Amino acid sequence: MKAPRIASSATIPLFTDVGALIKGRLQQALPLPFSQCQTLWFIARQGRPNMQDVAKHFKITAPSATFLADELVRSGLVVREASTKDRRKVEVALTPKGKRECKVLMRKRTQVLSSIFDSLNNADRAELNRILKKILLAV
Repeated sequence: MKAPRIASSATIPLFTDVGALIKGRLQQALPLPFSQCQTLWFIARQGRPNMQDVAKHFKITAPSATFLADELVRSGLVVREASTKDRRKVEVALTPKGKRECKVLMRKRTQVLSSIFDSLNNADRAELNRILKKILLAV
């Protein structure tokens, strides 16, 4: 059995720095806290996730997921409804206002990420995509 290889000493700080750069730029550009934006994007992708789905996806406790949903409900971006499949479960869904806000947030996210990656030529972008896909498939 092969011993696991450790990323080079230069790779880990680069990943950390790029992640911090992206998150920092997004936090500056987005009108909502980043955690709320991520939650809206997740709900938009999933349709009507229940609170357990939200907690599992973000690797947080159920009370933390409820807190996130509470903020979005208060803002009128999300509604909570009993599941039609299991009345014991509570699902969250975007309101019409939430759908509009989600589209705005996604456009801003695209603008921020484009501004960061604009310095890469097409070949560099293709290589970055290839490497990132390879990492995701390996995990």
